[in-house]
Amino acid sequence: MKRSRTTLTCMLVCMLFVFTHLVNSAVSVKKKNGNIILSNGKTELVFSDSKNFKLVSMHAGNRALLPAKGVDMAPWQITYKGENGENPTLLPVNGTYEGVEVKEEGNRATLVFTWQMVLRYTPTYPVRMSVSLSDDSELAQWNIEASMPEGWVVSQLEFPRIPVSRPEGAKLIIPFGWGIEYEMGRQSEYGARYPSCTGGMQFLLMHNSEGAFYYATEDRGACGKSLKVKDNGTIATFQTDIVASEGWTKAGHFKLPWTTVTGFNPKGWIAATTEWYRPFTFTTEWGGKLLTERSIPEWLRNADMWIRPRNLSPEIMQGVRDALKFYGKGCGIHWYDWHQIPYDTHYPDYFPAKEGFAEAVKEAQKLGGHVTPYINGRLWDPATESYGRLNGKDASCRKADGALYTEVYGSKVPNSVTCPSSPIWQNILKGLVDRIQNELGTSGVYIDQIAAAASEPCYAKNHSHPAGGGDFWPKAYRSLLTDMHANHLKKDNIFTSEENAECYIDLFDMLLVVNTAHNANIRMVPLFPIVYSDRAIYSGFAYQPSNLTDGVFRYISMQSLLWGSQLGWVNPVLLMKPESRTEAQFLKNMMLFRKKQHDLFLGGRYMQEIIPAGDNPTRDIPGYEISPVVRAAEWTSVDGKKAILVVNMDENKHKVYLPGNKEIEIDGLSCMRINQ
Repeated sequence: MKRSRTTLTCMLVCMLFVFTHLVNSAVSVKKKNGNIILSNGKTELVFSDSKNFKLVSMHAGNRALLPAKGVDMAPWQITYKGENGENPTLLPVNGTYEGVEVKEEGNRATLVFTWQMVLRYTPTYPVRMSVSLSDDSELAQWNIEASMPEGWVVSQLEFPRIPVSRPEGAKLIIPFGWGIEYEMGRQSEYGARYPSCTGGMQFLLMHNSEGAFYYATEDRGACGKSLKVKDNGTIATFQTDIVASEGWTKAGHFKLPWTTVTGFNPKGWIAATTEWYRPFTFTTEWGGKLLTERSIPEWLRNADMWIRPRNLSPEIMQGVRDALKFYGKGCGIHWYDWHQIPYDTHYPDYFPAKEGFAEAVKEAQKLGGHVTPYINGRLWDPATESYGRLNGKDASCRKADGALYTEVYGSKVPNSVTCPSSPIWQNILKGLVDRIQNELGTSGVYIDQIAAAASEPCYAKNHSHPAGGGDFWPKAYRSLLTDMHANHLKKDNIFTSEENAECYIDLFDMLLVVNTAHNANIRMVPLFPIVYSDRAIYSGFAYQPSNLTDGVFRYISMQSLLWGSQLGWVNPVLLMKPESRTEAQFLKNMMLFRKKQHDLFLGGRYMQEIIPAGDNPTRDIPGYEISPVVRAAEWTSVDGKKAILVVNMDENKHKVYLPGNKEIEIDGLSCMRINQ
């Protein structure tokens, strides 16, 4: 077949581009000037090739991530537990450094650093840390394993410890709830406990105008861990603190069951999140399904608004009636204090329900609402009758010394944390789910704390999992939720949990996200929607204030809509008061607008936050930030089309500019969609 000269030229140019790209990105290991260099043309790590371990430099492209002299820092710390109770915490300095071995395999090169540790006189036992690069990745991979005498285990470790120069104007983003951003320099240590509301995802980002440093654990088992940054003013040290599962040590050998990755993205923190963390989540059991592939009741897909009644007084009931009539059919209802016992006491002995609650549920659902009452999925009050009768002590999560994990909330009552692996506890939750649906006629159950509170290491000798940390906690809850979905949840009913620990998003029909930290020094950022907006339905934004007219309610409602959250989650009595009429109408305007955007919110993707320029005055939002009154967000619809949503929380109209210098005028207390 005859080809034109233009076509042949284009083919040659493409081939040259591909060849050049492959040459430039091929991973290599070189020795030079007493150092060993691991590089693939995108990322370079340089270590000393002498008798002492040292990280000399790290580069991303031309950007140096360490001071010129490098950093002397122990890359790991390990605590062992011996068969006689030995409990040494060892650093590399406590062993003998043997140097580095090079392993090259296909498109991947690995440096293996070895230290010999004296756990007994002879033989010595190695700790091996490996650092790898692949041809096609900007991310360095860090792994560790260790040998020890038979009968010993690794009980705790800090790994890896990665020092990075803290750049000018550095900010740190942590996956706390929606995501929070700190201006660095205000404290010496920052942390995210995973999986929990304080660490819903397993990565950290340090960024400024020049780009973002990315640190993540690619742990598909969702094991308990704390991701931390220690800031000494010039160096920010990223590390993971881990309580190990004793099951990770087998026949005298320990291997950490995940890889930690690090990299620098010059395009910024959103690019690092979308290019590196988001793809990882699709390889997990919780992140593989899009919303369009999930079986979620239609009423929840269309529930653009939620109310939050508490208790069962005549005033509350009238507020529920008024709100459901004002906002129309389809509202969701999270109902608290429906039980005879006081809140946060006597759990899980919720029944009997308060007199008249079944009738209240029936009335609310006749008006078009969908009631999901509150229970706690994690706490058992050890003073309850059921704790003794059902042998609750055998279900409790135990510390290494055998003591209970005990938590005290506003009720001032000590509650014990229950191990989700316990058949006793699993049967209690199944029974509650059955009874709530059958006796009260609800549209599902709201099970608190599963996606909010941290997993705890458990050393109970009678439990089925290995002692310590590990993946037993999320595995047990995932098994329980899968069973309850299949065998206990009625057709068209839902399960909801509070907060957004990622490892449960596919098993809860909705997540309530309201506990994100915020103040004048902590800015909330849409980290969670950037990763999971196309795979989870979520509601709320933050706890609604008791005063709905000081600007906070409008700000929360605006941000809820822009970030893709189902709206409201508000006390209906406060909302229906005459003095809240303007706020109630603003919320209704947004609810009606949201109903027309389901091609974005039900399988589309949140892309980024936009602050419009032009006539856009600011307001001081108490407890949050100084915010422009007009804010916007870019989304991509289910069919791949871009759109910008704009909300004006001010009563006055404003003329503003969107990216590309597009001018729009938006009325007060209103919303707009601009298709791109």
